Amino acid sequence: MKPRSQAVEDASKFEFDLAVIGGGIVGAGIAQNAASRGLKVALVEKRDFASGTSSKTTKLIHGGLRYLEQFHFGLTRELLHERALLEKLAPHMVRDFSFVLPILKESRFFGFKARLGLTLYDFLALDVIKDHKHTQLTRAQVLESTPALSKEKIVDGLRFHDCITDDARLVMEVVKSACREGATAINYMEVTGFRTDAGKLVAIKCHDCYAGGDIEIRARAFVNAAGIWSDKLMQMLDPSWQPRCSPAKGTHIMVPQSAFETNTALFLPTNDGRYVFVVPWQRAVMIGTTDTAYAADIDNPLATVDEVDYLISVVNSYAGAKKIGRQDVIATWAGLRPLVGPPPSESGKATGNVSREHLIYVGPYKVVGLLGGKLTNYRIMANEILKKVFEQHPELGSAARESATETMMLGGFSDKQDFLTSSAHIATRARKLSIEPATIEHLIASYGKDAEEVLAVVENDPQLAERVCPDFPPIMAEIPHCIVNESAMLLEDLLFRRMRMGLVHQGQCLEAIPKVARLVKDCLDWSYARTEIEVENTIGILNEHLVSSQTVGQN
Repeated sequence: MKPRSQAVEDASKFEFDLAVIGGGIVGAGIAQNAASRGLKVALVEKRDFASGTSSKTTKLIHGGLRYLEQFHFGLTRELLHERALLEKLAPHMVRDFSFVLPILKESRFFGFKARLGLTLYDFLALDVIKDHKHTQLTRAQVLESTPALSKEKIVDGLRFHDCITDDARLVMEVVKSACREGATAINYMEVTGFRTDAGKLVAIKCHDCYAGGDIEIRARAFVNAAGIWSDKLMQMLDPSWQPRCSPAKGTHIMVPQSAFETNTALFLPTNDGRYVFVVPWQRAVMIGTTDTAYAADIDNPLATVDEVDYLISVVNSYAGAKKIGRQDVIATWAGLRPLVGPPPSESGKATGNVSREHLIYVGPYKVVGLLGGKLTNYRIMANEILKKVFEQHPELGSAARESATETMMLGGFSDKQDFLTSSAHIATRARKLSIEPATIEHLIASYGKDAEEVLAVVENDPQLAERVCPDFPPIMAEIPHCIVNESAMLLEDLLFRRMRMGLVHQGQCLEAIPKVARLVKDCLDWSYARTEIEVENTIGILNEHLVSSQTVGQN
């Protein structure tokens, strides 16, 4: 990626073929797709890349097993095929994962329905499933995979396969892929207005939220990929715009591996007709998600005590003698899904039956927008968006090539063999630097081929091989790498999205802030006053997460 200052300068100078508003997975995918076609693309995000919904998912690349209950067979098949493709395109960060669905004594009939559902799930992915069809497990096999489960309650179970990833890192890789194809991507660039000329939209007015100042970005076509902020953006362009987004809140909690012993991910049906995942992730255990309507501040959703207690209660309904409690929660977070539908009048109502299908529309001045969708099918949504853009702007379509994203590897790799060779080379180089195995695995999974550049930082300053937080693999050398190569501008960017510690253990993250701030200060040439402000802001963000769910001071 270009340095942010260079990207801002370029964005103010040139006219682009396409300006994409929104730096989550949808916007990143559209920018990648359009740039691969040879179009000149600008991507702007009002905060950091993936700072909204796209960093707060359940980290799954999956077919959506629960969507079968809503008869979304087409969507499920589409997602299953994209899952298989992403395993090939991003082998370092989209990985097959085993899931167990435990069956309780009182839920034997549900077990029968689940077997039928998984048989259909396998059938829909028949041509891409490899050897990962679901299997029946005995009670002993279920308990062996997850010793934390109750010996008295469990009768048997089912094992199936989906994929796990790091959602924010996936977005970052797609943004970097778009930039390698010539796109200009800028975070902390908020759209504040529009400029029209002779009945045509010709530019977006933007405020630089990081460096200050205002610029205009001129383009021939515009896409609204702002997710839950889409309606606000359209109302800025046309005050009569009728809202189409129905935000749904999903809350997750993290507990240590010692609090809930499991060697596999779990898929837990709940008494109220939902499903909760329990997923080993980042050397901890992630539990989520809730699924309720949300009518409060969309800029700052936070977990509540009731939501934390709900997730704990679901897990404890399957657990053995050792239960988890609030004192075990080491982090919480909440995200908002931009579902299609009228805005909710109140928060807290279940949204499990709201469609997960996405909606593509054409707004005023031929602005093309998208709502809904999944992390898994970002590539397909991007193709559909570009098709709609070309319908509105035939001159762009006639000049564009075919999309190359179906064969475009992420992580900087050229093909599967390059991934294998590069990974082996990175591991060998890292071992010579005495970097521990968990960190080597983390660096390859997070940065792909760019892990080489992180190792170069360690070679230049061996002290930066120190862990950011004592119990987790990320190291200090990632900080200068992310600042120089990934437009990380704030402490929050680094701790919450580039390295994820703000979502994994918020107590240890608080303790790490001073040393992280000292290094960032040197990298970005901050003054002492600016550094203090950043430290206070980041402490405030972390404490806000802890206080909202009453986990502060318990870890």
